[in-house]
Amino acid sequence: MKFAVLHGLVVLAAFWLVTDAYLHFQKQIPNGDYIPHPCKPNFVWKGVGHINQAGGGARNQFGKDFNSAGKKWTTSLCNMDSDGDGKSNGQELGDPNCTWKPGTVPDEVTGITHPGVCEPWGSTQCQNKNDWVSCESDEFKCPAIEEEDVFTKELRFPWTNVPAKATSYMCMGFDLPSDGDYHMIATKPIINETRVMHHIALIACTSEAAEITEPTECLMGLTGCSTTIGLWTLGLPGECLYRESGIRIGTKGMKRGVLQFHWTNPEERSDLWDASGMTLYFTKKLRKYDSGTWSTGQLYLEIPPLSPRVVQQSTCSGYCTRKQMNQSIFLTSGLNHMHYLGVAEYVKLKRQDGSELMLTDEKHYSYDTPILNTYDPPIEVKPGDEIETVCTYQSLSRKVTARYGEGTFDEMCFGIFNFFPTYAMAQAYPTCTTNKNFNYCDIDDWTCNYGTLWNFTHPETKTTIDKVMKHCTYQGDCLHGCRAVVNDLKENHSCFMNGLAEHTLRFLTMKNDNDTVAALRFVAAMQSCDCRKENPIVYIEEEVQNLRHMRLSM
Repeated sequence: MKFAVLHGLVVLAAFWLVTDAYLHFQKQIPNGDYIPHPCKPNFVWKGVGHINQAGGGARNQFGKDFNSAGKKWTTSLCNMDSDGDGKSNGQELGDPNCTWKPGTVPDEVTGITHPGVCEPWGSTQCQNKNDWVSCESDEFKCPAIEEEDVFTKELRFPWTNVPAKATSYMCMGFDLPSDGDYHMIATKPIINETRVMHHIALIACTSEAAEITEPTECLMGLTGCSTTIGLWTLGLPGECLYRESGIRIGTKGMKRGVLQFHWTNPEERSDLWDASGMTLYFTKKLRKYDSGTWSTGQLYLEIPPLSPRVVQQSTCSGYCTRKQMNQSIFLTSGLNHMHYLGVAEYVKLKRQDGSELMLTDEKHYSYDTPILNTYDPPIEVKPGDEIETVCTYQSLSRKVTARYGEGTFDEMCFGIFNFFPTYAMAQAYPTCTTNKNFNYCDIDDWTCNYGTLWNFTHPETKTTIDKVMKHCTYQGDCLHGCRAVVNDLKENHSCFMNGLAEHTLRFLTMKNDNDTVAALRFVAAMQSCDCRKENPIVYIEEEVQNLRHMRLSM
């Protein structure tokens, strides 16, 4: 079997040899695992002491100074100005007072700059000092888009002001080509504001989904829009589908979609505007198969600060693949997806005959230089096969625990695959994910009516909430009697029993309407006894005895 990997296996082999070293050296300098690239916004310079941003090879001036210092962070190295831009290495790396020690959080974890590259980039003082720095991105190569009868359509936002907050999701609806029956065979990003663009997703919508006619904040999801048909993330030049498959759009396929932007604006600037988008390539020459997207992964993540290694795992069980698939599917590409704390990830196929096959295997993952694995011939996954997704994180520069979420500084753990044929997948939204050990493939078996639970004015939901709030508090105490009420819900309520409580409570924290505050208070009350002892009521009896003594003494 031939695996065509975006950057080539030979390059990767060399890469693995050098990155073992730079991961160690990252721990020897403050904020060493998160040095921004000076001219490629949102990219991270992993090998900070090297000319090659990935590490290995010739050293830049900071790397030479670091080597002379015994490959340790010393007061002398901290006070040096390796790149000659007027700021000491300590100032650039968040240790202005030169007090940082390995294993501790630096004084500053934002506003970090590269100690080996003269900045501000493009300034007069830095002229001719940064000629060795590459600002180029990979070129998109997809021969199929040059063929006859391939049409293009640009989907672009109008100029839109980027919100002045760290993370924003913005959506706008578009009509897909619908004057014929087409296969979409490729997508290419149009990036206008590189300083904030984190990723773009093109998500197909049903006819019942509400129309979004202008850029609108869309949080973590859209009702009626759930099937991702195009994806761009930092480091990917575009997406070129397998030669025998395409995504069906038009008269017999998807007719509407939304572009979802993820903007990262850590400085919370209010003066940034963006008009990015995506180019679609499509053809009337239908290919043999309709293609879709399938994902695996873990939705419960907890990564403590200052951790050199945290491993999170998810298994898409044989039970789940039998339930999801009518017949075998064939994977044509695979992509690992974590955020900036991710350092390694693999997705492994475990066949029923006992054989195993690595679908992805990045021993040194980097969010902004993703590796797109393409499979030629495609890899067969049969109903009953298992898929194991394992993600490894490093949080040496974080002061708080990172959890699952769509924010830039939250984390994720996914394997994302293109597959065919779509009719082999029983579920309309193909995904095989877990929340801890809970398999979401069981969702069709749930008897919980989430529509009712989501409606806080519904009599049944109101009764449940009132019962909990009568015996529990959201203010931190574990009131007497609260644990019994919560346990009763976990044993008898269809939305909380059989291990569903944690998922249901997480679901309620996502409310964003008039009931948001009430939902968060209910969740806090439900969890108020998780880590606390119940308040005793002995004092009541003691008070009664005290009163009796007082009366007898009168």
